[in-house]
Amino acid sequence: MVASLVTAAQPAVAAPATPPSLSDFQLVPTNTLLPAVVSRLDEQLPKLGVQNILLQANRDDAPKGAACTSSALSTMTLPVLRKFCFTDGDRDTEEWFPQGVTTVADAQADQWWGEKQAILVSWYDKQTDPVKGVRVSFLDVATGNYQHVLLVYPYMNVNDNPSYEPVTTPQKGTGGSVHAGGIVWYGNFLYVVDTVRGIRVFDMRYIFDIKSASNGDVEDSGKIGRQNNKYYSYGYRYVMPQIYGYSNPDGLADFPPDHKCNAAGPQKFSYVGLDRSTTPNTLVTGEYCADQNDPNLNGRVARWPMNDETGLPGTDGTWKATSAYRLPKPKVQGLVSTNNRWYMHSTGGGDTGPGHLQVAVPSGGGSTGVLTNDSDEFNVAIGVEDLSYWPATQELWTVTEHKGKRIIYSTYRP
Repeated sequence: MVASLVTAAQPAVAAPATPPSLSDFQLVPTNTLLPAVVSRLDEQLPKLGVQNILLQANRDDAPKGAACTSSALSTMTLPVLRKFCFTDGDRDTEEWFPQGVTTVADAQADQWWGEKQAILVSWYDKQTDPVKGVRVSFLDVATGNYQHVLLVYPYMNVNDNPSYEPVTTPQKGTGGSVHAGGIVWYGNFLYVVDTVRGIRVFDMRYIFDIKSASNGDVEDSGKIGRQNNKYYSYGYRYVMPQIYGYSNPDGLADFPPDHKCNAAGPQKFSYVGLDRSTTPNTLVTGEYCADQNDPNLNGRVARWPMNDETGLPGTDGTWKATSAYRLPKPKVQGLVSTNNRWYMHSTGGGDTGPGHLQVAVPSGGGSTGVLTNDSDEFNVAIGVEDLSYWPATQELWTVTEHKGKRIIYSTYRP
């Protein structure tokens, strides 16, 4: 009798990741008429600066000090250095979900805005009727009080009057709210990623006070923009209009369903951070990608040069990334770099399991390559999102998104 030999099938081993093409990372200026419309709005509406918005911030009853806590922090294996809570209404709302975070340390090298220090958090509106787009919380670090500002898209209406609408994608028609998965405050400008489009830019010098306007109405929370010679804002006191835009050269990009990504082509703009350790300073953008069991589909990150003097992109035309890398893991929700070390937030545990923080470094010394893990994976809070780095204090800041478990906190940089 001859025994038969059966060889067990071996799992396929994925080929190693290959560097992305730098030519895939380009943005072109769009929305070139927006500054003129914002100027027209400035003639119609009073405005308020960031410092005064912080001084009169109306969300003043959020838990503070030892009373500020969250079950989201129960999974932390790194110390929480500082933390700020939201009011009960913002913590528990099912309409708005926090995503992006940035601080005054991104905005100014001296890390002060006048006499104030602030943290900003973006939220996207999940409802569909009406779609309200994106709002940003301006939080005063000294008091823990904060104020919501609604982001809007300006346009001239049929009567040649300046108006505005929610920030959606696509912008016209029946688009849903821009996800606003990452934000960076740099100089006078707020950079907001638009997942399939690119980057939108808002100007902090034009935060309009609808409540103080002679023809403003903040009582009717169901209307937006100029209607019958009156300005509405879904009930929000302040609105900040988009002033610039940078988009994929071919317009809105296509990506596979279920949060999957492409190996090549235009980048998905899921989050954004600022690196002040580079000359010039750079924005870093990256992709959130589901696990596709392919290292070339974990996602890509790129650096975009800034003009340190103006606060605007370092370009007179097409904005081109100076470097790009593949991520070492999928499900990255936020990323920031400093001194060529890349700090990644990833998730996968839903609204009960921990998030993860890990450090990566680029392979080789070229402008393209692959990031490789350079630390253990640390358990951090449940539902972590975008990342921002505060150099003077060595803090990594983030916000958590799940209903009932929302908190802003910092931990040290591993």
